[in-house]
Amino acid sequence: MKKILGLITVMLLVVAFAPSTYAQVPDQKITVNTSDLTVDQLAKIKAEAEVKELSKKLETYGNWVGVGGEIGDAIKEGLTAVVDVADKFGNTDVGKFTMVMIAWKVVGKDIVQILLGLLFFTTFVTTLILIFRRIVLPRRIKVENPGFFKYPKKYEIVKTELDSEGVTIVTIVFVIAFLLSIWITYAIMF
Repeated sequence: MKKILGLITVMLLVVAFAPSTYAQVPDQKITVNTSDLTVDQLAKIKAEAEVKELSKKLETYGNWVGVGGEIGDAIKEGLTAVVDVADKFGNTDVGKFTMVMIAWKVVGKDIVQILLGLLFFTTFVTTLILIFRRIVLPRRIKVENPGFFKYPKKYEIVKTELDSEGVTIVTIVFVIAFLLSIWITYAIMF
């Protein structure tokens, strides 16, 4: 029974679609040499070909413009939604914390490097200045202290034991150390 129903179905399908194959009439084309046509007929055929080509181009460009406009609208709507959501999220405490964390992720390493470089430079240069003053410059030392708020206190001036050539050498060494500290600071910062 199933075989008979299947056979009947196939025959009905063949009968149903058979007339449609005969109904299709192909375009009738006639090939003529251009030398056999008059100037007016040739001009008319060329004008029709140009019109068809222009209409195809206009249709293509129109499609592109339509798609471009749709893409632009989609991008505009998407960015508007992102901005609105980001603005609402940024006004919450969690949003502020998230923005701080993002900023730290972006510039945190640079800030730490700059702070460490400045700390190194300040510490090193301050130490250099104090050591230079202690070695090269004359200083005042308290010899006698009668009490906390009692006067007169006695001071003594202690001069350096270096001669002028020694002071020059120490100064050059300290200038080199200062330039070295600038170089190390630059290496730490950047």
